[in-house]
Amino acid sequence: MMSSLPVKFHFIMTKTVFQAPIYRLILNLDRRAQENLALRFAELAAENRKKRIKSYEDLAERDTEGKKLLLELAQKTKPLEMNGKNIASFGKTSTGKSTLTNGLLEKDVASTGYGETTLKSTPYKGIGYVLWDVRGNNDETSYLSMKYISFLKGLTKRLVMIQSTIKENSSLIKLLDDMNLGYDIVVNKFDLIEESEQQNFKDQIQREIATLQLKKLNKIFYISAKYRERYPDWQELINYLTN
Repeated sequence: MMSSLPVKFHFIMTKTVFQAPIYRLILNLDRRAQENLALRFAELAAENRKKRIKSYEDLAERDTEGKKLLLELAQKTKPLEMNGKNIASFGKTSTGKSTLTNGLLEKDVASTGYGETTLKSTPYKGIGYVLWDVRGNNDETSYLSMKYISFLKGLTKRLVMIQSTIKENSSLIKLLDDMNLGYDIVVNKFDLIEESEQQNFKDQIQREIATLQLKKLNKIFYISAKYRERYPDWQELINYLTN
């Protein structure tokens, strides 16, 4: 019996019927691949704990195969899906991440003070971008998780905050370099450096950059998030993040 449906409508229905199982199959395969990826991350984390690996630098120095595996898993990890432009600052406790957040947003939204004031990574809505106030990661093994790597890959810009030396956050910086992810260094609390020593301090940071052979560093800013008007890099940072 001939179908009474129009040819075009019949074609669309047939195409939909045949594509639906394939689409579900693709989703199932993708879900299984992500579950397997998460399992491999968990196995690597367990091995790192067993070997008392403390950071990515530690992993790179002591376990070449472990580093190779981590980067292989990181490459397969999907970037976290986030709407619009997303910017995050990373640094040790008390480097001024929350003060920077408040300064960029021009209002007090993040708690500040001595010690760890940011208890969890929190997004704040700016004009044209979202600013993440990330908890201070003194435990550098947290950078090696699937969840954290997905977050790193999903960001538009990554601000690595330091106070006196790049070594404060060199482990994260090397991970970003090896993952081929760009980042910027923000030297905060520049006001604590004597004015007569500020150029020598900048020269020291440049020597560290050359020694470490940083590959994905975009820009470096010398600021005081507390005394913002003192240094021209503050306005340059704002322009850089918002344009």
